[in-house]
Amino acid sequence: MSKSNGSEFQTLTIDSLTMKKLALWVEQSLYNLQSSRTSEIFLASLEKYLGESSNIEEGSKSSLLLDAYLNAVPKLLEEAEGLLTQANEQLSFILAASNLGAANSSGSHDDD
Repeated sequence: MSKSNGSEFQTLTIDSLTMKKLALWVEQSLYNLQSSRTSEIFLASLEKYLGESSNIEEGSKSSLLLDAYLNAVPKLLEEAEGLLTQANEQLSFILAASNLGAANSSGSHDDD
């Protein structure tokens, strides 16, 4: 027969602000990754174009576009990595707290 020692089963609750933060981090990361992928396609096309072009003026204009890519995409990827790291840390914390709560609740009953 099991007897309760006064401890009640506790469930982990996550406040809505934490859930909104997690959702925002993931959403922003996905947007940044999609934007960088589009830019990578653009870069590959630009490199092919520059390889086939012998016009110096066009090459100069293309270099400006390439610089714009190099200024934007690494920042987007770095931001996406940071946001995903934050989301992962929060999810790991939530999982650890959930596992701890489950372990505490299963050990709260004494057998007679």
